[in-house]
Amino acid sequence: MYHLQHHGAVSGVTGSCHRLTVDSGESLLVDCGLFQGAEATASGEPDSEQDRTRIGFEVGSVRALLVTHCHIDHVGRIPYLLAAGFDGPIYATSATCELLPMVIEDALKVGVTRNRSIIDGVVGALASQLVPMDYDHWFDVAGFEQSSAPVKARFRVAGHILGSAYIELDIGTESLACDRKRVG
Repeated sequence: MYHLQHHGAVSGVTGSCHRLTVDSGESLLVDCGLFQGAEATASGEPDSEQDRTRIGFEVGSVRALLVTHCHIDHVGRIPYLLAAGFDGPIYATSATCELLPMVIEDALKVGVTRNRSIIDGVVGALASQLVPMDYDHWFDVAGFEQSSAPVKARFRVAGHILGSAYIELDIGTESLACDRKRVG
């Protein structure tokens, strides 16, 4: 009915990115974080921009992104996800939606570019895709309406940082809970 792949935070804790794909081929992401430190490269050598920011999978089937909280190791690859063509909704708690554009803008200025038009373009795209959600409210995840396994989600209080959540998913008749460091 579904398949879960981990594209970060597998052998370590940074780069949190987990993709759930249903039988119809549509998928969603939980987080899209930046790899940091030794986890930034497969070889363990000093990290390169390409290693830290790689998406590593085709984004054409990704219908939505759900964000657990706005630490950079959970959201830092979002600009690269957008650049790769992702234009679906980005669901997060209301507080995370308020913080996320500022966190991404700061990360871009510190680690990528000071070009104001690039920064404004990324932050503008991000802001237009954000969908603030209340805690404990089930919602239909866009892009799965016609699927044989419609997906519903809700954010639950995690108590980690302002706006942090773990995510419960209801896929047809099955449920999963996704927290800030582990999916399962």
